[in-house]
Amino acid sequence: MVATVESVGRGRVVESTLAAVERLLQRRTGMETILVDPEDLGGSGRTLVMRARVAHNNFSLPRTVVVKQLLDADATDADLGEAFAREAAAYKFATALPVDSRPGPTLLASDPEQRILVLSDLGVGDSVAAVLARAETMAAGTLLAAWGQALGRMHAGTVGREDDLSALARREHTDVRHDPVGCEAARAADSVPGRLADLGMVAPAPTELLRKAASLFTGGPYRAFSPSDVGPDNAVVIDGGVRFLDYEWAGFRDATLDVGYAMLTYPNPLRTGLEDGLSGTLVESWRSEVVRIWPRLDDDVTLLRHMAAALTAWLVLATYWHLPDGPDSQDAGFDAGHLHALTEWSGADLADRWQALAAALGPEMPQVAPGLAEFAAGAADIARKL
Repeated sequence: MVATVESVGRGRVVESTLAAVERLLQRRTGMETILVDPEDLGGSGRTLVMRARVAHNNFSLPRTVVVKQLLDADATDADLGEAFAREAAAYKFATALPVDSRPGPTLLASDPEQRILVLSDLGVGDSVAAVLARAETMAAGTLLAAWGQALGRMHAGTVGREDDLSALARREHTDVRHDPVGCEAARAADSVPGRLADLGMVAPAPTELLRKAASLFTGGPYRAFSPSDVGPDNAVVIDGGVRFLDYEWAGFRDATLDVGYAMLTYPNPLRTGLEDGLSGTLVESWRSEVVRIWPRLDDDVTLLRHMAAALTAWLVLATYWHLPDGPDSQDAGFDAGHLHALTEWSGADLADRWQALAAALGPEMPQVAPGLAEFAAGAADIARKL
């Protein structure tokens, strides 16, 4: 039985987890392993994340490791075992990539019974959110470029390797081809136009465009590996580069969704690429890394059309969870807490993002997404009243 923080207290959970990791690493390396100096790195209520030092001179291990344990499920976390299986498969997949394509830490060992992952330690770094919050304009631009480049390298390095991840997932007794976020997005695309109309929105909904946007989760022409949440709280700055954490709902989906999510979850979304249209530092940095793989993205209209669709998919999903008398993120068929940025938006936050999308499209770009600017402006008006 996996311990819970509530049942035995945080200190005893750490002690129990360290002992389990020592046994796991000893089985893996064939050498005695002792871990000391645990440092709590936070984690959600259902996860324990800590750094520990390897005390013995075990040459097969780094000096420090990061341990992540998913704690016992409760009534609202019925998907915990599934999340662990997907994350373990994703880390195995990412660890097998060439070094330049790895999006984050590598997997050193895992224990599915205890739901423990032992990861390489990326070192001490701040989240992208923390760095951007205190950065000057020029420094923020440099970090946005690094963020986009990191996304692009990950995407370019994983194109065409979906079967590899699926094979690893089968060994973990899960199926990453099923994307629960995509299922929610499809329901949102079908539901949101009618619910907005009931609340007084006059602008017609571009229903076919909304459905195509939602289909980017399960299809799309630019399919690549995604950790799922690549927002600023889940991205860390290490030695000037950006690395990504947490792969609980990782899988393959259209890469523009990751770029769109990063743009929308930026600490101040009106200061990202949205104020300059749908391109900008983050998007252009990403494009520079992937255009050799997807040459069609060299065409600006093609790029803008797909970015508009990706942003729309996320905004419709957030709206679906936010509207009154409808399902919220807790009703999803997965733990939507890993997309906490979307679930924590206020009505004003949501309205600002819809309005930014409407302004970025503008009347001079009808060929990019016909009818979307009017729909986005109408959605912003409704969201601002919530």
